[in-house]
Amino acid sequence: MTFATDLAALYSADDGLTVAATVGATTAQVHFEQLDITGLGDDRIVTAYVMRCIAADFPTLARGDAVTIAATTYTVIDVRAGEFGDEVVARLSRD
Repeated sequence: MTFATDLAALYSADDGLTVAATVGATTAQVHFEQLDITGLGDDRIVTAYVMRCIAADFPTLARGDAVTIAATTYTVIDVRAGEFGDEVVARLSRD
């Protein structure tokens, strides 16, 4: 198997690790993380949202784009290429 084939299998696996994300008219499976960053006294300081996806699924994903995940809309803060270029990682803010 090629890396691209393995990557496609990872995102298409029905294992509960991916969620559907929609950008414009395109919907694809992505890995989505909601990370709470805490400070002293366990007070939540900020929540970070990160989406990782196959680059070819959203080839024009850019800062300012709207992303809908589970009926919640997020805005792309920045997009970075993954380690091998086949994936992108987007930081999101919740609208």
